Amino acid sequence: MFGGNDIIHDPKIVGRTLLGKLDDDLRVKLQFVSTGVHKHYDAIQISILNRTDGVVDKETMLFGDIIGVKNTNISGRVNPYMWEESVGKAYWYTPVSVSEKAQIADTVLDYVGMYQSEGMAMSL
Repeated sequence: MFGGNDIIHDPKIVGRTLLGKLDDDLRVKLQFVSTGVHKHYDAIQISILNRTDGVVDKETMLFGDIIGVKNTNISGRVNPYMWEESVGKAYWYTPVSVSEKAQIADTVLDYVGMYQSEGMAMSL
């Protein structure tokens, strides 16, 4: 969802976590998280980290707040989430379109972009 953006540099992905550089001092950590049910990843947690001083800001964005609730035949109306069926294999429980994934990514990147230094933004 976050590939090919001009905000996060040198991204590294491990499991449910992406870590990348915003500038010389700031890093960003994006992590799919559960806010209620174990292994039901219904949000993305954004952490802005100073390389030497630690956490600058932390925000959790629910997928349902960004793209709205979904209707399912089994559960009725639910907030969209990914669930982990087996170790390392997460799937969307509710259908999420390519444009909705882009909407989630755009919302997260707009937020993260507020921390990008002007020098980094100008050099792109």
